[in-house]
Parts: sequence; C-alpha cells; structure tokens
Amino acid sequence: MSVKFNSVGTIKTRLGIQRNGPVHKYFAERCRQRMNERYVPIDKAELIKNSRVDNSCNIVYESPYAHYQYEGKLFVDPKTGKGSFYNEDYGHWSRPGVKKEPTDKNLNYHKAGTGPRWDKKMVSAEMKSVEKEVQAYAEKGCK
Repeated sequence: MSVKFNSVGTIKTRLGIQRNGPVHKYFAERCRQRMNERYVPIDKAELIKNSRVDNSCNIVYESPYAHYQYEGKLFVDPKTGKGSFYNEDYGHWSRPGVKKEPTDKNLNYHKAGTGPRWDKKMVSAEMKSVEKEVQAYAEKGCK
C-alpha cells in the first residue's frame, strides 16, 4: 500500500493560508481597520483615507506626512528650523525636495487613544480579538 501526501504548499493554498493569500489579506485588512478606527491620529482623516493593504499584505499610509505622525516627533527643515510654512490661500507647505530632520519635540494628538506607533498600540490592545476573527474567517473557508 502506498500513501500519497499533498505538498505543504498545496495544503496551504487549499486552506487559504499561504503568504499573501486570502487569510493573510483578511488579517492585514482587519488590522488596518482596527488601527484606523481607534489609533491613527485624525484631523481631516487624510491618513485613514490614504491607507490601503498592498499586494504583499503590507499596510500602507500614503499621505505625505504619515511618517511624521507615525514617529510622533516634529520634523523640521534643517535650514529654516520650521516644520512647515503656511499661506491662507494654499495651506501648509514645505520647501520641495528638502529632507526634514527629527527634533526632540513630541507632536500633540487631539483624539484620545491616538498617537505615534499606532500599529503597536493596536497589537497590544486588540491582537487576541483580531486573531479570533481571522481564525473564524479561515474556518468558514475564507468566506
């Protein structure tokens, strides 16, 4: 009698648990939604509007200032020492092509519970709940 086993890759694909597969994408999307609901700083919701899960299941925040908000420090133009300039007709702007440098000054976040490193805050507070949701999704055949 011979026994034939499917490869691990075949089994993972059938279950939807392969890298960048349906379960991986669902997990990334649930994490993005949780971060956006409770932990991402919000003013005009630009960070949230410009977030997405890419094809590699990375959560991406595409706003120009996303990095600064994530770090939680004021970044300034090395020549002027300013974070930005302001014009009533245009709004806030910075000198094009200039890489800003971080300072020791913390940013102020206006919505309670939000702040820098929002992914880590979400993970420490809600990962067990996210894991249960993802487990249920996988058990239902990715539906």
